[in-house]
Amino acid sequence: MATSIKESEITWSDSIDIKFGFTGLGEGLALPILRGMIRKQWPKKRRPTQCVYVIRLKGEVSVGYPAKHSPVIYIGEGDAYSRLYNHAKWLVQLVLSMPQVGIEIRVAEVKRKNHTELYRHIEADLISWFAEDHGSLPWFNLQRERSLEDMYTYEPEAESTLRRSLGVG
Repeated sequence: MATSIKESEITWSDSIDIKFGFTGLGEGLALPILRGMIRKQWPKKRRPTQCVYVIRLKGEVSVGYPAKHSPVIYIGEGDAYSRLYNHAKWLVQLVLSMPQVGIEIRVAEVKRKNHTELYRHIEADLISWFAEDHGSLPWFNLQRERSLEDMYTYEPEAESTLRRSLGVG
């Protein structure tokens, strides 16, 4: 088993909060607006590529998963900015169909010297933890990355910080 993951190797940015609230727009008009909202709120620092991110519903709403409710609808990894730019295509459909719902995006950069793939293992563990706790994958995740799960242990603070991103609140 590899070295434990430390909290200092995971740096969370301020969350990106999107309250769309528009009605009567088609996807063609709504997509550039949503992408502009993501771009405007993106943290001022550079756009790191070794990230994990969690997309959550915001407001008085959550998803009724088999075991319990959660606002989490997607867990991803990689170049978060580019990935979210592409995710905007399905996010815009969601916010147009439920204009009262907001979206919160939490992004964490993962850095360990000489280990550029660590973020992929953390994403796999986040999805695994979510599936165990909630009885299914998040709404928009299609698969688990079982080959990358459980390859690391986590120092208590690191695991607590990561698990907080999966819970209510």
